[in-house]
Amino acid sequence: MPCVRPLAVSAGARDLLACGAPQLRASYEHGASLAIDGFDEDIFLSAPGRGLLPLHIVVRECDLCSILEAARCAGLTPPLRFDLRNVRIFSSRLIPDPASMRSDRALSNIAALGQWLRAHPAPLGFGKPAGEWLAKGGPVEHWVAALREVSPAGEQALLALIGRGAGSTPAGDDFLIGMLAQAWASSGEQAPLAALLRALRGRLPQLTTTASVSYLRAALRGEFGSHLVVLVRSLAHVTFPRVLALAARVAGHGVSSGLDTLAGFIAASEA
Repeated sequence: MPCVRPLAVSAGARDLLACGAPQLRASYEHGASLAIDGFDEDIFLSAPGRGLLPLHIVVRECDLCSILEAARCAGLTPPLRFDLRNVRIFSSRLIPDPASMRSDRALSNIAALGQWLRAHPAPLGFGKPAGEWLAKGGPVEHWVAALREVSPAGEQALLALIGRGAGSTPAGDDFLIGMLAQAWASSGEQAPLAALLRALRGRLPQLTTTASVSYLRAALRGEFGSHLVVLVRSLAHVTFPRVLALAARVAGHGVSSGLDTLAGFIAASEA
């Protein structure tokens, strides 16, 4: 396989690539995941137009097709090589901004977004629409309350969510990513939820999928998918129609991953 020159690379992916040559681990409809020997996190490989992720290599459509075709023909691929000289390096870090998250406009937009999500007919990855999953008195209310402080109950609530559901990123993990985005924007690394997850950081590979391990560990650094970052940053500054358009982009990720993430963000915000 010839050396591929990416269009852009995340800072996290650049650091992992310095540790070894990746190999194709799995292919999807719009991209692939790459693995490096000795590391239990995935790098996402895609063409432009799908948003940006914390561990991400963006390549031309023709290069992506060549890599996937080589894998189909050979059954597996040799280690891939990427030329990173002068390639754009990006970060999807969410900067904590507690004052903005508590502003009248942000609170109004979050309330309206919660109403929109509860009315959304599609089921979450948990098998129920958001209106049922977020209903008062349900299990999620108990978990979210427990995750607001570092305690044995908080750890048990976290373990009840991590790895819960099917798919490359289980619904419970997507829900936690949304909660972590709200916690990070409001409190940064001091958030109780972040502290609870840090205590389990080394156990994550035994608790959930490789893709989710990558996303959850990135969230501990304050890094999230670009669509989610843009949505959270916008809450204090734009009108609700614009917020709704940005939320729809998040909701469009995966079969239910985006909706699960929004549900976690709303649940944490309302708590």
